[in-house]
Amino acid sequence: MQRGRLLIILGIILGLATLAAVAVLVFSGGGLLPGGAEPAPTPQIVQEETEAVIPTTQVIVALQPIARGSEFVAGSIGRRDWPANNVPPDIIADEAETIGKVAKTEIVQGQVLVRSMLVDKGVSGEASLNVPPGRVAVAYPMTRQTSIAYAIQPGDFVDLLVTSNFIDVDEEFQSPLPNKTRFFFPTFDSESGVQTGIELSAPIDEGRFELGAGDVASIVNASSSQIPRRVAQLTVQSAKVLRVGPWIEEPTPPPPDDGSPPPPPPLPNVVTLAVTPQDALVMLWLRQSGIYSEMALRAAGEDQADHLTEAVTLQYMLTRFNIAVPPKIEFVMAPSVEELRQQFENLRVVEEVQSVQDNSQQ
Repeated sequence: MQRGRLLIILGIILGLATLAAVAVLVFSGGGLLPGGAEPAPTPQIVQEETEAVIPTTQVIVALQPIARGSEFVAGSIGRRDWPANNVPPDIIADEAETIGKVAKTEIVQGQVLVRSMLVDKGVSGEASLNVPPGRVAVAYPMTRQTSIAYAIQPGDFVDLLVTSNFIDVDEEFQSPLPNKTRFFFPTFDSESGVQTGIELSAPIDEGRFELGAGDVASIVNASSSQIPRRVAQLTVQSAKVLRVGPWIEEPTPPPPDDGSPPPPPPLPNVVTLAVTPQDALVMLWLRQSGIYSEMALRAAGEDQADHLTEAVTLQYMLTRFNIAVPPKIEFVMAPSVEELRQQFENLRVVEEVQSVQDNSQQ
C-alpha cells in the first residue's frame, strides 16, 4: 500500500520536471516545432559599409623648413600625395623648376611649393636674397677706368686697389707743414728813442735754421708746398659683384620731337658689392676721405684666394725695377716743337672726352 503511494508521488514529480523543461525550451527559442522540425533561423540584415575614395595628385612639398633666400638643395623638397580638390593654383610640377632659384619667403615643413614662393638668383628688386651669409651689400662709385672698362658683371669677384698721398702735419694742429710764424718786436720813437710798444711781424713760413759760411745764420723756407709721398696698396679682397648700375631701372627718355634717334642710355656709375662688415667700413672711410681706388677683376674660380701684397712707394719702384736716380747735369733733352704740339692736342682731346662722360653720368 505504502509502496504504491510512493510510486505515484515519484511519477508526479517526473511529470512536473518534464513540463518545466519543455517550457524553458519553448520560451528561449530553442524548442522543437511539432513533428520534430527545427525552427527556421531568424533572418539577419547584413549591412555592407562602402568607403568613399578621395582622388589625389602628387605635389612638391618642403620636407624641412626653408629660410628666405635659401637654395633648394637635395633633400629639402620631395613629392607627396595631396587631395586633388585642395591643390593650390600654380604649383611646382617638377623639382627641376627649383634649379637656380631661392626661397622668396619663409617656407614651413610640409608646405606645398608654388611658383610665387621662388625667385631667380640675382633678380632685380631682391637684393637681400643675393647677399652671401655673413656679408653686407655696399654701393660704391665707379667709372670706365675704375671698373676695368665696364668689364665687371654680377657674380664676379673684385679686389680694391687704392693710392693715397702722405704729407707732414703739425702733430698738435693737424695742419700741413710748414707752420706760419710771427715774431714780436719793439717799436721806438724816432726822436726820443723811447720804446713805444710791441708789434707783430708779418707771418712767415717756419723754415730750417742753417749756419752758413762765416757763422752767418739763416732761415731757409720751402719754395712751395709739400710734395706728397704716394703709396699704393691692395685693400678689400674678394668682393662679390651683385649688380652694375642702380637696382631700379631708370625710365627710358622719350625720343626727340625732331625724329632723331634717342640718346644712348647713360653708362653706369655705381656698383653694388657684397663684402664683410669690416670691409664695408673700410670702403666708407676710403670714399669719404677722397682716396682714389680702382677695382681689379679676379679670375673665375679664385674667389677664395687670399693675396698678400707689398705696398708700392717710390723707394719700392726704384729698388724692384733697378731704376737709377739720374744725376744733376747742366743740360736736358727737349722734345721737338712738333712733338710738343701733338702731346698738347692729345691731352686736349682726352680732357674733352672725359668732360662729356662726367656730364652724362651726372
